[in-house]
Amino acid sequence: MATSRVAPLIESKRINVAEHFYDLVLVFAVNKVTHTLADDISWTGLVNAWAVFTPFWWSWVGTGILSNLTDLHDVKNRLRLFAITLITSMMTIAAPTALHGHGVFFAVAYLLLRALLLWWAVDVFGGLRLNPFSVSAFCTAPLLLLTAGLPHEQQRVAWAVLMAGELSSTFVLRRRLNHIHVDVLHLPERFGLVVILALGVPFVDAGGKIPHDFSVRQALALALAFLLVASLWWIYFHFSNSRIAHQLRTEDNQSRVVRELLAYGHYCLLGSVSAIAVGVWLAVAHPQAALDDSALWLMCAGAVGFHAVFAWPRWGLPRSVVTLRLAVAAVALLVPLVAQDRSGLFALGLLTAPVAAAAVAETALVGIAPSCHCGCRPKPHRLAGLGRHLHPAPGDAR
Repeated sequence: MATSRVAPLIESKRINVAEHFYDLVLVFAVNKVTHTLADDISWTGLVNAWAVFTPFWWSWVGTGILSNLTDLHDVKNRLRLFAITLITSMMTIAAPTALHGHGVFFAVAYLLLRALLLWWAVDVFGGLRLNPFSVSAFCTAPLLLLTAGLPHEQQRVAWAVLMAGELSSTFVLRRRLNHIHVDVLHLPERFGLVVILALGVPFVDAGGKIPHDFSVRQALALALAFLLVASLWWIYFHFSNSRIAHQLRTEDNQSRVVRELLAYGHYCLLGSVSAIAVGVWLAVAHPQAALDDSALWLMCAGAVGFHAVFAWPRWGLPRSVVTLRLAVAAVALLVPLVAQDRSGLFALGLLTAPVAAAAVAETALVGIAPSCHCGCRPKPHRLAGLGRHLHPAPGDAR
């Protein structure tokens, strides 16, 4: 019987500095895709951005899981992570034109990246198995390369179908990953760091769009952008991020939490942040001009998505918090109706007001939440194929 190489883990695994490097490259890629969307705010542009963004995210999630299950102080694992980071950088420079001339370059890089992840997964799980890593390496990535040379419209459709399959593979093959047992502090911290970077980089970009001879309106728009970003940060980190660790501690099937809250939930969060960023950039650069209808609706749809994702029961948030966030989502959906043909500064302020108010109200509702307020302790889990428990917690009640 093949022996898994998953190392015994403890609940104090911290993010390795090599992971920080990869996270920065991921956010650089997300920012690049967001700029591409800003240049073409249309249904076609949305599909293009989604089809190009998904390979970056799904590879990052897979890498995050594998690095959580292994020791990155090991030279081979660290070199694998650096190789993945390099390939992701190459994909990033091709991302803006992946559907307009550089599809083959992008697809070849993605095939190499998935091959590296498969090699890593084989080491971690003790052999070649049917799971999302093998499906992507042997099916999705090769098909992405085969369709890279098609005419633009056909390539777009083919890549959209392939990315839908890539996303669904984790759900379809969910039983294949039921045995994984992750460190309950490392993954929430890792995903939280990416959220910080995803929120911060667009704000810095917005500041970069202000000329040296800036106006008072531009300074005010940047201040509103900061308040919006800070409010989104507060909504995520004040209470939501700690719930991930809580769910991982108390859920018998940790893979379900990883799939629903981390892989899919944060996929929606990053997409929402990118949508908000497009409108913020335009509002800060031209605060007196009216936002284009498509940019206005995109920015507000991003705010709706960011708040609505927390209504998923797996988060385990209090009903009062969920109700408040859904109310903010509903208000954000009305903003384009009021702000249409008004200045970008007005639209940005109108969106920021309910988001900031919700952050204040939520703090009043739940107070300052501790990292895990229920006194739960990590449960021992059994890794399939191994006759031993990982993460034994002395004194745990059976």
